[in-house]
Amino acid sequence: MAKMRTVLLLLVSANALERPKPKATIRTTKADVEAVAITEALQNIKLKVTGGATTGLAHRLEVGAFFGGWYALNIYYNIINKKVLKTVGLPWLVSWAQLVIGALYAMVGWTIGRPEPSSVSAAVKDAWPVAVAHCGQQVTTVISLGAGAVSMTHVVKALEPLFSAAVNAVVRGEILPLPVYAALVPVVGGVAVAIATDLSFNPLSFSAAMTSNLFSGLRAVLSKANLERTKQTAPELFGAATIGAACILAPLAFVVEGSKLSVLDDLDTNRVALQVALSGLFHCAFRCPGSFLQRALIRHRRGSSLAPRRRRGGRTRLVSAQTSTTRSCTCAWQE
Repeated sequence: MAKMRTVLLLLVSANALERPKPKATIRTTKADVEAVAITEALQNIKLKVTGGATTGLAHRLEVGAFFGGWYALNIYYNIINKKVLKTVGLPWLVSWAQLVIGALYAMVGWTIGRPEPSSVSAAVKDAWPVAVAHCGQQVTTVISLGAGAVSMTHVVKALEPLFSAAVNAVVRGEILPLPVYAALVPVVGGVAVAIATDLSFNPLSFSAAMTSNLFSGLRAVLSKANLERTKQTAPELFGAATIGAACILAPLAFVVEGSKLSVLDDLDTNRVALQVALSGLFHCAFRCPGSFLQRALIRHRRGSSLAPRRRRGGRTRLVSAQTSTTRSCTCAWQE
């Protein structure tokens, strides 16, 4: 009897050892879920930048050099672009020429070793909605720069985050936290005050800049959706969308301003062509994702778009701010 009891105890013990232990439940909060979603979204759109120093004096010098280069290219683009527009007065054709240079810029980059789409034609076709928005944003921006003061255009373009948030809510149905929208209030107020006190106010320049903001917001939302849906990287999307935008704008530009090309007969065409080429090159260099300024621009993007910030306890919150010098669209476009 004692032996049988011992055998039963051994069987019960063995069964208890073989029985899988219940898994410990991990309690997650809404903030944790949002943090994971934000992290996965950033990984999907391939915004993680590697390489280069990350701390110390070398890091500060590197970022400072990138910022200096970005500002220099931005300034040169605005100066040369304004000279071209004053000389020829053909914003539609100038916009198209800059997009053509951007397309060549992307294709040359793919040729010399930058990762390229498996099929360029398929990538352009897939990026067609982004290309339409990119085309509209480019031509309206150039019209605004040509019609009024460059400073006024940039002041109005500071409202891009507001348009991006609005388009994002309408198209994607994503409602951001209230503090994000509250952070845009000072931006709107500052732009309103600047415009109200601007003696060089130009209605065409203002309306074109506002339309450009709308196209920019639409391009941002469509770019984000494209990057989440496909395996494209941001530089690949930029190149494909720029090629598509150049194809879209070509017939429109020549229909609108083709009859005005006779103005070039009285000008030094070589000099004008050089200025247009330089403006297009500078335009690509400081806006193209994947350029040598990418690391600085993505860091600078924190000042003009919605960026996740980690707090103590693992919580994540969204912070929005805006500077007058950077109007980043989304993760795909740095402007």
